[in-house]
Amino acid sequence: MTCSHILRAALLAGIAPFAAAAQGLEFGPEQPLGDGTVRTFTETNADGLATRIGVEMSHEALASLGHDDVYLNIPLPEAASDAGYDHVSLNWMAHGHPPAELFGAPHFDVHFYLTTEEEQMAIDPSDPRFDEKAANRPAPTFMPANYAPPPVVEAIPAMGEHWVDTTDPVFSGQPFEGVLIYGAWDGEVTFVEPMVTLDLLTSGRALGGKVGQPELVAEAVSLPNSWSVSFDAATGTHRVSIDDLAMRMPGDKAMSAPTN
Repeated sequence: MTCSHILRAALLAGIAPFAAAAQGLEFGPEQPLGDGTVRTFTETNADGLATRIGVEMSHEALASLGHDDVYLNIPLPEAASDAGYDHVSLNWMAHGHPPAELFGAPHFDVHFYLTTEEEQMAIDPSDPRFDEKAANRPAPTFMPANYAPPPVVEAIPAMGEHWVDTTDPVFSGQPFEGVLIYGAWDGEVTFVEPMVTLDLLTSGRALGGKVGQPELVAEAVSLPNSWSVSFDAATGTHRVSIDDLAMRMPGDKAMSAPTN
């Protein structure tokens, strides 16, 4: 039985499959990044359902990044598609981005998109309804606990709005190393985004944390209960991933603790 058939059967039965220990590892195609490579991966359980989705960058890639920003859209393995994810948009922000006092360090924005590339690129200020769509925020029940949008509507072209965990230590003066952001556009949750500094990645240190589940979801999707940054010294590869994915269905209510 394929992943999509398993998911469909679970939906029809009115139950959500639960995450088990990872049983399989599937990689997407390699793409050049600096003098190295980047690729996506998906870990699956015994039923073929995604439990972890991430990107893997070679050490050579990180060691050769220049002073110019890089924007890559990278395909995901099939199991990630069955979990609701379409592609990864990997942004190397060589000089950080606003607000500079928080996120001015060189870092990666790793967007795991729940929408297609075409839908992503349609978030364009030339759209006559751009402001209307930007102001159409999803209800807070569709975001994890503690997450909030910017104080005023602030949509980024080809991205949308960024919701942040207001309890993250970075907002109480701790140095920025890694945070997890949720994205939204025109009333929908559109991506999950770890932001990770180059200094953290090249140090080889692990980082991560728990993520609360939203109370509700608008459609079937697997959302993370945690996220992580890790380094495999044997292969010289760095990974950024959303972990402990749990399948959610419209109408069910999550009973999970808030982030942090």
